[in-house]
Amino acid sequence: MQHTVTLTFNPTVDAASEADVVHPTHKIRTMEESFHPGGGGINVARVIKRLGSNVTAVYARGGIIGTVLDHLLEKHEIDRRVITISGNTRINNVIHENSTGLEYRFIAKGPIFSDDEWQSCVKICEDLEWNWLVVSGSLPSGVPVKVYDYLIKLAHERKASVVIDTSGTALRHVMAHGGATLIKPSQGEFEASTQRSYTSFIEIADMAQALVKRGVSKIVAVTLGHHGAILATKKQKLYLPAQPVKVFSASGAGDSFIGGMVHALANNNSVGDAFKLGMACGSAAVMEKGTDLCLPHHIKQLYQNLSLTEANMDALPTEFK
Repeated sequence: MQHTVTLTFNPTVDAASEADVVHPTHKIRTMEESFHPGGGGINVARVIKRLGSNVTAVYARGGIIGTVLDHLLEKHEIDRRVITISGNTRINNVIHENSTGLEYRFIAKGPIFSDDEWQSCVKICEDLEWNWLVVSGSLPSGVPVKVYDYLIKLAHERKASVVIDTSGTALRHVMAHGGATLIKPSQGEFEASTQRSYTSFIEIADMAQALVKRGVSKIVAVTLGHHGAILATKKQKLYLPAQPVKVFSASGAGDSFIGGMVHALANNNSVGDAFKLGMACGSAAVMEKGTDLCLPHHIKQLYQNLSLTEANMDALPTEFK
């Protein structure tokens, strides 16, 4: 079985709770509080571990909240490599409003890194053995976008695979320089990074495949929220619809998608099967309140109900509704 390392520069302690009504000024009484280790790569590691694959989580943390993060990860029994930084690890808050079913997500920016701190993260990845490297989540202040160039080069030198999940300036940088194995932007991130809007599934699929042929990534998956997801390789354009599930929380859905795909690919499954498992994991994640991510029994049920639409995508709607 191949080994995966996830790298999280900007992890978080994710606090989730419920409130009857969210409103300004007055105190809001919460209930059903829970706390989970979070941040892109850590969430991916949680899913991969839950699916039964080998994974090591590399992350930077600092301050009292960093100690809390360590404690939370110990409960998940995930192999870890930790870089201590001078700044404080962030706390994110997710509040589910029971009266409306709406979710409010408060996302902290995170600490400022020194050059020595982010370079220590890269050094840990150099020292570890891995077949898959997943670099996921936001880049905190002080970490340059060129860090992706180092990590992609490292993967190429090892003839290994590298997954990049980021957004904004960082995603545009990765797309400009290329070399990834898998990138997974959301539709909004995809539109921002390609600097255009799309009105049909086919347009997105064609652009995703064009990026693959340009060398941006061997696989480009674009998640479309309630519309499902599109995946492109040099030879395939695939579509999967979103399953009709009751949505409680969008937190961690993208990370769950990547966790499912990487688990499958690292176990030598086909790209199509990996896409199905990723979609099942992402859909299962939204069925859970807060940041508990996807549960195996939901994943299995959703995976069995998924059916890929192939190549020319003629059966798909020409416009989003």
